[in-house]
Amino acid sequence: MTTPTSDDSTLAKVDAAHGARSLAARISLAGAAAVVALKVVAWVLTGSVSFLSDAAESFVNVASALTLIAAVRVAARPPDYDHPYGHQKAELLSSVFEGAMILVAAGAILWSAATRLLQPAPLEQVGTGMLFIAAATILNVLLVAYLKRAGRRLRSPALMANARHLRTDVWTSIGVLAGVGLVVATGWDRLDPLVAIVVAANIVREGVSVLTTSVSHLLDERLPDDEERVILEALEAHPGVLGYHRLRTRSAGRARFAEVDVFVDPDISVRDAHEVAQAVEAEVHDALDEIITTLHVEPYEAGLRDVSRTPREEYPSGPSRASDTES
Repeated sequence: MTTPTSDDSTLAKVDAAHGARSLAARISLAGAAAVVALKVVAWVLTGSVSFLSDAAESFVNVASALTLIAAVRVAARPPDYDHPYGHQKAELLSSVFEGAMILVAAGAILWSAATRLLQPAPLEQVGTGMLFIAAATILNVLLVAYLKRAGRRLRSPALMANARHLRTDVWTSIGVLAGVGLVVATGWDRLDPLVAIVVAANIVREGVSVLTTSVSHLLDERLPDDEERVILEALEAHPGVLGYHRLRTRSAGRARFAEVDVFVDPDISVRDAHEVAQAVEAEVHDALDEIITTLHVEPYEAGLRDVSRTPREEYPSGPSRASDTES
């Protein structure tokens, strides 16, 4: 029935959030470029295909960060005639692109590792190369912490996907360092490409995870249980709401949408029914920012429209989602 008001304070909050997302995207790009530079130096010095695989994954981060900057800019555009619900899903497209790029990087790593496995070669200047990889790993740890915090605070799926990928990059680098250390300790040169193959397998797993999560959001995944609970509590708390059903929620990037049928006393006026809906929406908007709500008012009828039904009751066999418990 109503949507959030577009007063000055609301617009200021939206502008501030967009600025924060843009800043986070630029920091991600700068950090990713620095990490790639460190890892490429390590690869050039040592000739290690494991270091090359680590650098290839980080190169994906640079491409993803560039896409992220563009996606954040597009997502911030206001609704228009062709896109009345806004452009927030641009961030999800960025996440899909990142997942695809991760899988491409894994394929390139597997090809390089297979070639080196057939034609092993000794490593050079391993100590210096490992120092560069260690420095890149520390920088990545700092980026993960920053992007994860920013992604949660700003409810940005693109930032969260970027943080998840960087977290995988950290574990990849740790595994690569251990593997190259074993190469030096054992003198077995074929261990280097074998480590790269393990790295590629882990990258594939992360790429599939990013893709499935992003595609689920693109398919209008419902809001998390705790956010739906806010809406249900607002419905239950208002004395004018005599029942409700068909609560439908969805997310599009950082934007939220909710619609529900509410039952009211059939003898009250249209104005009073409207005020009941407005009061419920106001409480929801206070708790959940950037949400667009639609309440359909229906007359309360004993035996027909008198039972409140939550989404869990309407979909009792619905699976729990990984995104609800994702760290």
